[in-house]
Amino acid sequence: MVKTDGRFGSYNLIVSFDMTSEEFREVNLPQSLAHQPRYSYKLSISKLMESLVVLEHGVEANNSSFRVWMMEDGVPNSFTKLFTFNVNTPHAAVLGFKKTGEPIMEIIDNDHHRQLVVYEPCSKRINNHNLGFDAVNFSFFVYPYMDTLLLLDQRDLLICVLQQRKQKALETFK
Repeated sequence: MVKTDGRFGSYNLIVSFDMTSEEFREVNLPQSLAHQPRYSYKLSISKLMESLVVLEHGVEANNSSFRVWMMEDGVPNSFTKLFTFNVNTPHAAVLGFKKTGEPIMEIIDNDHHRQLVVYEPCSKRINNHNLGFDAVNFSFFVYPYMDTLLLLDQRDLLICVLQQRKQKALETFK
């Protein structure tokens, strides 16, 4: 809640934490997202092609409606709407994105059968062939990751330093 002009109100924003400088920062959203009425659409964030993405999700006339906004060139406060799409079920969620930019979705039918599918923005339809993952009464989760050896290198360095300290300690007691 924020107090402006003597009245309380709320608005949506993204708060980030820079682990290097140990500072919090605000990333303001476009007006249409920041001052959206409560409960009209759900907002979530994801990653698409190394950029921050804000997803709007709502249900209109028994269809799931999605709007995808992407931060431009990593510049805070500069979002562009990439595309909008509807899915013919009220029970759908965007879980993440493929490297090529297509949303990976979970679709749930009335029998609680779940499928992992891909929406194709160019053809504006869901790929008829799901990804081969089906479930009943279970959910899917998608998490982006980055291939890196950085942590392995740091761990090796730590082991190397510990081995050197151990060797020095052994030499001291000889």
